[in-house]
Amino acid sequence: MASEILLESKEGGRVAVVTINRPQRRNACDFQAWTDMRAVFLELGADKNVRLIVLTGAGGHFCAGDDIKAFRSILPDSAAADRYRDRIQECYAAVQDLPVPVIAAISGACVGGGCSLALCCDFRVADGTARIGVPVARLGLMYPTVQLMRLTQLIGLSQARRWIYTGGLADSRQALAAGFLDEAGSGDPVAAALEFGRPMMDGAPLSIAGSKMQLNAIAAGRLDESRAMIEEITQRANNSEDYKNAAAAFAAGKIPKFEGR
Repeated sequence: MASEILLESKEGGRVAVVTINRPQRRNACDFQAWTDMRAVFLELGADKNVRLIVLTGAGGHFCAGDDIKAFRSILPDSAAADRYRDRIQECYAAVQDLPVPVIAAISGACVGGGCSLALCCDFRVADGTARIGVPVARLGLMYPTVQLMRLTQLIGLSQARRWIYTGGLADSRQALAAGFLDEAGSGDPVAAALEFGRPMMDGAPLSIAGSKMQLNAIAAGRLDESRAMIEEITQRANNSEDYKNAAAAFAAGKIPKFEGR
């Protein structure tokens, strides 16, 4: 069976576009889709040529979250249900832990687990069709604490309460005003995401990877336990060929080119 997670390489491999291709379910993901998405992002994390990743959905929707029908079918098997939940969290971690910027390009539904997926990206860009929210109150469920923390950091405690308690969906204008979106427009969100991320592609990869590690640790309240990893990548950046070349380029009045080493 062909994967429903599509990977397209652009600009000589410097840009990767990942597309959730389950339009029949508004790109809601079942266990296999979460598994395949995790694998794609782990693969991209090991690709030293990639400088920017865009995550989007096919058929006019970003992601309607978890495929409730698929999950409901395995609920009687508690071990399988736990494995399913763990796989979703592993997929989120694979997205968030990438060393390069990841931008969610959002159309249509971006709800529940889809909203969580967008929260794991560094930035979010949407078109005018986007509808964003976490309808747990309408399903009798609880939103995972780690995702609620990410949402609160983006839109603030009061807005998070409103989104969670009402279960309503925000349009792109409302989501932009709340701080969930970084940019909203009427054109193709993938093209907008590429344009938004283009200035980041020429930065030093080690610097961006290290800064992202720092920011993720700060956001998660895990700075102390991440200090050793942060120190290691800091030393790598300080001793890198990129830093030496950049110093020489600046001294000569030239624009440095970074190779990630």
